[in-house]
Amino acid sequence: MFQPVKGTEDFYPEKKAVQIAMFDTLRASAKSFGFQEVESPAMEPLSLLTAKSGEEIKSQLFTLEKKGVEELALRFDLTVPFTRMFVTKQKALPKPVKWFGISRMWRYEAPQKGRFREFYQLSVELFGSNRPEADAEIINLAIDCMNRFKLTSQDFMVRINNRKLLEGLLLQAGVAQGKLESVTRAIDKRGKVTEDDFTKLLLDDGLNQEVADAIKKVVAIQASPIEAIQKIKQLKLGKEAELGLVEFENVLAFLNPDYIVVDLSLARGLAYYTGTVFELSDRQGKYRAIAGGGRYDNLVELFGGEPCPAVGFAIGDKTLWLLLEEKGKLPLVDIGPEYYLISVTDEVRPAVVKLAAKLSRKTSCDLDLMGRKLTKQLEYANAIGARKVVVIGPNELKTGMAKVKDMKSGNETTIGIDHL
Repeated sequence: MFQPVKGTEDFYPEKKAVQIAMFDTLRASAKSFGFQEVESPAMEPLSLLTAKSGEEIKSQLFTLEKKGVEELALRFDLTVPFTRMFVTKQKALPKPVKWFGISRMWRYEAPQKGRFREFYQLSVELFGSNRPEADAEIINLAIDCMNRFKLTSQDFMVRINNRKLLEGLLLQAGVAQGKLESVTRAIDKRGKVTEDDFTKLLLDDGLNQEVADAIKKVVAIQASPIEAIQKIKQLKLGKEAELGLVEFENVLAFLNPDYIVVDLSLARGLAYYTGTVFELSDRQGKYRAIAGGGRYDNLVELFGGEPCPAVGFAIGDKTLWLLLEEKGKLPLVDIGPEYYLISVTDEVRPAVVKLAAKLSRKTSCDLDLMGRKLTKQLEYANAIGARKVVVIGPNELKTGMAKVKDMKSGNETTIGIDHL
């Protein structure tokens, strides 16, 4: 018997209905902030996907067997393809451009709880504004997505940093310009390894113990916005870090501090981030990041467009599902039809089929397609979760009246068939 491919999953009706309800909630949140839905192809040129993605992402790409001249791979996020789409029509589009999409992604990584090789993401991208309000809107939208599932600041937090600030502090700590990317990748792994292993990562990258200790002092800053900014200002900053700090404070001014934790160890693995970076995490730290994003002001130009600032984020469906399940916040969805029509005799079936077709134009309706007896029809209606059952026989057709049974309460009412 065949099974789903490793790292993928099947969605049977009950689970698919919950997923659809989740996506509808995310879609409503994005639209309420003025974002418009777009979609890109599942496959993109390999050269596009690897242009500014970092070594880890490159190793996780699903590349396709080469059929023609161009090498292709499956997308790993929507930021890259949406940026490509933006560049295509950059001059004609009114700014800012606010897009979102909900689509499948693929990453070849070790499957584990909350991590699949095929998954869905809500991706939200804003092109054209370099103002802190744009960063704040993206973060506030991410918070709103969670709030719509009745999750509060008691359930999740927003860990936030600024790449410009972080890189400036690393330079002041003694990291050479050419080592910034590799050291940033090491910092990104800090929460997944022991402190000794983190130190080893830094030393293996060619840093001496003094520089490693200085880096560890920087990334140890994790606090509320007010407390963290005070600690940062006590460090030796330098020009780059000072610019990053100004940006950072301007963004923080627009955010609700109840949700915010400034975390200088947050780097985000993707190499295209240039300013604000953030992740949404559960307060207990049981799961990987629920969402993440940041500012990527150089990507449009890298893809052949005119220089243009951009900021965005994505929410993955797998970790969000786990958190909602744990908190008892998964959407409750009835997948059964509103009506199930039962034919008492074979003679009434033609009329019942016609009635079902009529009802289906107004609501969901099902009927027996197996030629079952009345009792078996009732059993099936119950099994599929039908909300109401209508029993129709010769007498009901003659009088135009039928009994409607509410399957949840067991109550029965008599109603005109034409009024169903």
